[in-house]
Amino acid sequence: MGTYFRVETICDQSLDEATITRELERLTLIFSTYQDDSELSKINKNTSVEWIPVSSDFLTVTSHARRIFVASQGAFDPSVATFVERWGFGNSTPVSLPTREEINDIRMRTGFGHLEIREVPAAIKKNLVDLRIDYSGIAKGFAVDTLAARTLALDCEDFLIDIGGEVRVNGSNASGTPWRVGIENPQEPDQVLGYLELSTGAVATSGTYRNIKTYDDEQFSHLIDPIDGRPVDHELLLVSVYAEEATTADAWATALAVKGIETSMELINRWRLSALLVERKSSGDLEMHRFGDFETAFEAL
Repeated sequence: MGTYFRVETICDQSLDEATITRELERLTLIFSTYQDDSELSKINKNTSVEWIPVSSDFLTVTSHARRIFVASQGAFDPSVATFVERWGFGNSTPVSLPTREEINDIRMRTGFGHLEIREVPAAIKKNLVDLRIDYSGIAKGFAVDTLAARTLALDCEDFLIDIGGEVRVNGSNASGTPWRVGIENPQEPDQVLGYLELSTGAVATSGTYRNIKTYDDEQFSHLIDPIDGRPVDHELLLVSVYAEEATTADAWATALAVKGIETSMELINRWRLSALLVERKSSGDLEMHRFGDFETAFEAL
């Protein structure tokens, strides 16, 4: 998945490294936007408006994505794949920035609402032939949950699973205490703002400070607002979300990081999310806004 993984357990039986690697390779072959032979890449190339058979894992992630797409009022929209590519965060490097006309044209070919889902037999249908999907904002979380399910199936109930910063824990660590999940400082990524102490659940983090590109001395975030088709440009630097499952936390972290402070607070209150918003003030100082479990279980440094 283009990143590291870490699985820590204190169980007699647990997944070995070879098994974990095979499972992640299997999921990469489903969700990768970089491998031409992945299931996702083949679907993106498919210009049919008929039903396209998909794997059960692809259907599960698509169903999760649709749920967060609706709940976030379109802030989480995997159909931004064409925008991601055009702004230079995909497989190619553009020679120029997109014009307003290009952005408007691409916007006419996006919208996750144009994707239909059929559960039996598992299939999807694109009502726009050029609709392309990017599950980068949810696939790592799903991979974490997949490894967690396989670990629990071995009667191993004390574990930490981390794939590229998307973390899920259960039970206790080797000291018999709750796991401590650190939230990085967006201004000093090698340091942490604080820790969540958890015995169960998942934490995912997204931020505008990650994966920055510079064009003509102007910096652009990899997070694309699906509404206006441009990289986000607001004061919200980092979002961490706690949820029972990493799939949900991953998608919500992406959605909130896209929308900025005010709309994120509205969504958090509406759906009673547990989240940490880190805002950069005009003075350059950081201000933390804590909700739900981040009010009770987060220890700031």
